[in-house]
Amino acid sequence: MACRECHALTTGRKCPICGSTDLTENWSGIVVILDPDDSEVAKKMGVSKPGRYAIEVW
Repeated sequence: MACRECHALTTGRKCPICGSTDLTENWSGIVVILDPDDSEVAKKMGVSKPGRYAIEVW
């Protein structure tokens, strides 16, 4: 499942990053952010916490 708010991937019913319950099975692509402070990808995606994120969520 992917969070529609922050794109974080989870197996639960609640997003571990932002706490949202607005999750979907409709997502594409995975990016793993290890160090968001030094990651250009994290900056472009607006990610501030390490984790697994979907590139596209609908």
